[in-house]
Amino acid sequence: MTKTQRLINRINEKESFYDVAYVCEDFETFEIEVAEWGVDSIAKVDFDDPEVDRDMMDTFFASFGCTPSNPHPAGRYA
Repeated sequence: MTKTQRLINRINEKESFYDVAYVCEDFETFEIEVAEWGVDSIAKVDFDDPEVDRDMMDTFFASFGCTPSNPHPAGRYA
């Protein structure tokens, strides 16, 4: 399993991560939000790990319906 898939799986499994992911337009927004909790890694994968496919992560976050071009009303792109 890739590091990217490990991140996605854990976000889907943990309700608090999933709830935040649902309103984030992209991976960077998610990183900023969970950093407020002191979180900079999930499933032993650092967010800035070069093996993390950021495009794949952004696609994952877009699957919830919010994107930079269609932001959540309370999102940073709104």
